[in-house]
Amino acid sequence: MSKQYKHRNCIIVESGTESFPDMVTIIKTPKIRKDFEGRRYLNLDKAFIQIELFESQRLINSKEKYVKAQLQDVVVMEE
Repeated sequence: MSKQYKHRNCIIVESGTESFPDMVTIIKTPKIRKDFEGRRYLNLDKAFIQIELFESQRLINSKEKYVKAQLQDVVVMEE
């Protein structure tokens, strides 16, 4: 049985081939990260980086809405 890893509730398994022995596949994800399910990465670090990048972008986008809402109280945003 191949090793399983868990990162941010995503289950990642080793799926190495002869050409890429360190390859991993994301086999299970929460609903919010459904796009990652079934994706393969060259190694575990690359998979972690992509998941973290997704989370960072999601956090930035949510903060953008918050900042706009706060600015609307202070500055006229649109005519």
